[in-house]
Amino acid sequence: MNPLSRLARVARVASVVTLVLAIPLVADAAVRREGAWPASDKKVSFDFDGKPSDGLKKLADEAGWSLVVSKGIAVGEHDVKIDVEDQPADAVLEALFAESDVVARRNGTLITITKAHPGDAATTATAPAPALPPTPPTPPAPPSGADAVPAVPAVPPVPTVRGEDRNVLGASVVVEKDEIVHTVTVTGGAAKIYGTVTGDLVVAGGSAKIERGGRVVGNATVFGGSLKVESGARVDGDVGIVGGALKREEGAVIGGKVVDNAEDKHGKVMVHVNDDGVSTEVGGGKKRTSGRARLSEAVHSFGQSITNMSLLFVFGCVLLALATRKMETLRLEAAARPMKSFALGIVGSLCALIAVTAMCITVVGIPFAALAVLLAVFGVYAAIAAVLTTVGAAVAGHRSNNPYVHLLVGCVLFLLAGVVPYVGGMVTAAVVLIAIGTLVSTRLAGVVVRSTRKPDLV
Repeated sequence: MNPLSRLARVARVASVVTLVLAIPLVADAAVRREGAWPASDKKVSFDFDGKPSDGLKKLADEAGWSLVVSKGIAVGEHDVKIDVEDQPADAVLEALFAESDVVARRNGTLITITKAHPGDAATTATAPAPALPPTPPTPPAPPSGADAVPAVPAVPPVPTVRGEDRNVLGASVVVEKDEIVHTVTVTGGAAKIYGTVTGDLVVAGGSAKIERGGRVVGNATVFGGSLKVESGARVDGDVGIVGGALKREEGAVIGGKVVDNAEDKHGKVMVHVNDDGVSTEVGGGKKRTSGRARLSEAVHSFGQSITNMSLLFVFGCVLLALATRKMETLRLEAAARPMKSFALGIVGSLCALIAVTAMCITVVGIPFAALAVLLAVFGVYAAIAAVLTTVGAAVAGHRSNNPYVHLLVGCVLFLLAGVVPYVGGMVTAAVVLIAIGTLVSTRLAGVVVRSTRKPDLV
């Protein structure tokens, strides 16, 4: 082992020993823990050199914590170097602030770090969390000057009682203080929340006001109405606004995201109604893709279009070779009366839809409806090939009389028109309707023969 490697190993061992020796002394100078801390926290491997406040984020990522950090802890910090493996996360937190006075309050995985003030009780929570959290001590008066730190409100526990739903139509509802309800739905009315809503708050065409001390544990969603969250009120979930307005006073707490369709056109707000009641979903919508991703998607779509058009060309060639007369009948009809075929295509599509629906009413008719749909798809594709052959003959007929060349030219033109935005959709619809119209006017290319009645003999 070279001298540099040996020196690095000695330094690493020394840092671990320093951390172990520092842990028993933390209670006298470093971190005062409050709230519900577990008896044994998650073990982490941590390597950091710098300000303690800068190392908090890395420690939180390793331990799975959510952090609320007061800016006041950065005052008077000293650099620390920590390099440990498989040590409890709370012990590493104490080692980070071995030379600072901070308070760490814990509520589940939420850790709030604030600066300790003179006169605070020097208590450290080392025992497991009790069944009910202890009543927090009365906070001292905040110091004046630059070191004054605003108090960070702790998240209150979620009530264990579910409560009943409140559904109001064209009226008003009031959730009184200390009252617990589940879901509140207001349609064309008003709601005032002084107590706790354990589910969602849904307002459609009305107004809602969460008063000071009121709380909505779930989401708050407004459709064509207004929502006001006063100072001291809180919404733990997301807030979704569709065609309405949100007024949020200073000091109001919204734990999730706010999606306003007037500003975020990619946001989505959904309402689900099921056996369990009404629930809402507020999402951020689709993410914007990069230019390279859009180009790749466009190339993939164009390649798929080429594949589909190649299959159509092969299918048309087979029909031109095996059903020459019937394809010629469809081609002549499309060339002679294209507008009539277009109109008949619209009427024929509606009649076919009605007929298939009527057959599906009974169980016996469902197999016949499926067979009719398959035959209709086959016939429409054959008619499309005939229409494209007619278009190709109009463009390249002066150079070649070969119908296969005409079909190839028609397919290429159809492919190029399909990639043009908006135009492609209109061209595709026109070709399909003309193809259906030719099938109607020619009675499926002569497959259905008109019955002729013989004259009566006198």
